Amino acid sequence: MDNTENVPQIPQQIIISGSESRVFFDLETTGLGRNCEITQIAAKVGENVFQKYVIPRVDIQTEASRVTGITYSQSTNIMYVHGEKVEPISIQKALLDFLEFLSVLEKPILIGHNICNFDIPILVRKLKESNLYTTYCKLVKGFVDTLKLARRVINKDEVVNYKQQTLVEKFLNISYSAHNAIEDVKSLQSLFDVKLSSLFNNVDVYSLMYHTCVESYSEFIKKKIITKPASVLLARHDVSFEHIKTVYNRDRKGVKFLFEEYKISQKIVNAINTFLDEE
Repeated sequence: MDNTENVPQIPQQIIISGSESRVFFDLETTGLGRNCEITQIAAKVGENVFQKYVIPRVDIQTEASRVTGITYSQSTNIMYVHGEKVEPISIQKALLDFLEFLSVLEKPILIGHNICNFDIPILVRKLKESNLYTTYCKLVKGFVDTLKLARRVINKDEVVNYKQQTLVEKFLNISYSAHNAIEDVKSLQSLFDVKLSSLFNNVDVYSLMYHTCVESYSEFIKKKIITKPASVLLARHDVSFEHIKTVYNRDRKGVKFLFEEYKISQKIVNAINTFLDEE
């Protein structure tokens, strides 16, 4: 069944104008997997800081508590951070407060370290569970993963690794309390301003729908209809395989014109058109 009519328009390439609000962002969680729960949300824009501790629905794994210093008792509803008592709130309230924080900003872009593979998928899952994802998509322009940015612009001979703590120590010559979300965002903002800001450009910005769009290409990558780099490039700008089908159904030549925008080869255009011809 063709569901391309559910895709109303082809997304435009994400272009940074310079007027966007840079929101340095981090989560702490109950574990290391994408299915874990949020225990802390922190963000910083200029001198404005957002921080909320969150009541987790599952126990915090021992390793996560060791790394973050966050402990929580389900029976007493008491949370400690490095032995100091804090007041956690529900995930729904924390997300609503976070969206309110973002709502007053000009085209906010979330910036964080390794957020593409970890923080963003977790945040998106929790937003969807709370029926807040649509609001989030209306507020936020995209996200930047400074791990990917650092790997692109910093020669591997300059650093031992690309962990945030390593980069901060190398380029800012300071140590900080890593794995505390608020300290992470403060140090990342400083690192970005000193080392990454002048090197950051459009290729570093990802669509909020990036992960969903990437998944839409998985079958076609296996069939060698499209390459992984091409699919990642399109997904970064919110273009899914359903969008390509929409373009094709409107005009077969449209796939070529769309891919020319992204400098994707004619060979891939031919493979996609052939596949869709036979569908």
